[in-house]
Amino acid sequence: MPAATLAALLHDLASLRQALDREDFGTAGDVLAGHDARLREFIETTGAHAPLQALRGLLQLQHLMLADDGNLPGGTA
Repeated sequence: MPAATLAALLHDLASLRQALDREDFGTAGDVLAGHDARLREFIETTGAHAPLQALRGLLQLQHLMLADDGNLPGGTA
């Protein structure tokens, strides 16, 4: 199950980038709320067994999103 959840988290970030690129802030807010809930569930479920490299990758994608440099998969790079 963690792999499916991790895939959903990555998909959330790509969907968020696409919504922001379209300036669809309503959808972006919905995606962000879902992402937050899934991320919390993922961390609570996996706990100390969370795949650290995968979490680092998610954090890196989130930083790219904040930097708004267009390098996020699914973006308009």
